[in-house]
Amino acid sequence: MRSERINFLAVVTAVAGLTGFIGVFAKWFSYSYPVEGGGITLYLDGTWDATGAIAVAGGLGALMFGCAYILLTDPAIRRIVALVMVISSFVLVISSAIGFTRIDEAIGPSPFLPGAVGTTEFHATVAIGLGISFVSGILAMMASVLLVARREAGLEDVETPVTATV
Repeated sequence: MRSERINFLAVVTAVAGLTGFIGVFAKWFSYSYPVEGGGITLYLDGTWDATGAIAVAGGLGALMFGCAYILLTDPAIRRIVALVMVISSFVLVISSAIGFTRIDEAIGPSPFLPGAVGTTEFHATVAIGLGISFVSGILAMMASVLLVARREAGLEDVETPVTATV
């Protein structure tokens, strides 16, 4: 593999897609409630809500298409892959942003409260994984948009396809 083909912006997009994917499974939502002798906090990953499932697809798309951009050599295919990389990055950042507003829908009005007796109040909030996915989505989006902008401006090395001669 030639080193000039490895594109920094594609690597950033792929790594941000991976961390966005990991962020979905690193506790998107949490709720806590008091019990006798202290309090209990339960964490839910992003797949408890539809936005998390969509963010998984966006993160995997940014990862896979970022890697494909690095590995493929055909300029036409690289152009399409770069555009799909932008779409996947937008899906990751938008679904993560919407996830901030869906805490009540993800946890529900009466969640499972082990150890609680009777009617117990609970406090629902976002957890660190949602922030990780959101920041990763922003990084992936910025890197992929810059990659497409540089490519369309002619600043990227556009390789000409090699034709076979007999």
